[in-house]
Amino acid sequence: MATIQCKTEIPAVAGLKDNELTVGREFLLVCDGEFPKNLAQEKLQFILKPEEKYQIHLLGFEFRSPTQADIKITAYKAGQFQYQDLQLSDGTNSLSLGPVQYQVESVLPKPEPGQPETKQEPYGPVGPAQMPVPMLYWALLAGLVGVVILIFISKIYRTVQRRNMLERLKEHDSALTPLAQFHQSFRRLQRSNTVFFGTQAEEDHIFQCLEETHSMFKLYLTRRYQVPAIEWGDRLVLKDLKKHHKKMFQEYGDELKKLLKEYERGFQDKANLKERDVLNISTHTRVLVEKMERMP
Repeated sequence: MATIQCKTEIPAVAGLKDNELTVGREFLLVCDGEFPKNLAQEKLQFILKPEEKYQIHLLGFEFRSPTQADIKITAYKAGQFQYQDLQLSDGTNSLSLGPVQYQVESVLPKPEPGQPETKQEPYGPVGPAQMPVPMLYWALLAGLVGVVILIFISKIYRTVQRRNMLERLKEHDSALTPLAQFHQSFRRLQRSNTVFFGTQAEEDHIFQCLEETHSMFKLYLTRRYQVPAIEWGDRLVLKDLKKHHKKMFQEYGDELKKLLKEYERGFQDKANLKERDVLNISTHTRVLVEKMERMP
């Protein structure tokens, strides 16, 4: 196993904060050491635990010199991440990149401190008669008022949240368009995942294919339609697209709902997932992205 030393670099991008990583922003591992001469760059992928899939994602590998290379990466999840010894492999050669750590910020604004609870003042008697009202009725009324207030506050919060998110989404800027980034990631997956080889797929590649195409699709929706699809649930994403992109949703809303439901069933029934299923879902995803892109 080749031992290599790496350091993290965040390329400067006009309009973005220097040295600040956010979900979806590209950054580099600049690595020095002895690289195998027969390294298959197009097959490289990180050796990760299942729970680390969204913490780091390989976008590209390029040599600066025979002993120095740039590894382009991104992260689809916010948080502080640290690897004692990050591993990279092309299936034959394994590279030990040593300790790697980085902090990824969310594109969503941090939640405001909790507001004081709304106090419900007691109601006076109804009408001139002093008729006592059972406590159960008061409890039901207070519950109903509480639900209405909660719905109202939630709508206001999501409106403010989305407005702030539109400003912070500039941090997703990349040299690639959303479609080009999707195609690049999809082609890389086709080269490395045995689901696409036309032979018997490796068992762990089946669920990996489902996860990665789902992640690519969510990132495309985030960048193309400026909706936090990575962090929101499917219901809120669909509701936002229907409200702010009516023409696209009218044309492809049903197909979009069907695709998201296919992903949901795949994640829920992981044990019975077949390579034919994820191949169909990934193809459906690519075709739908290309059709949505043609909408003005």
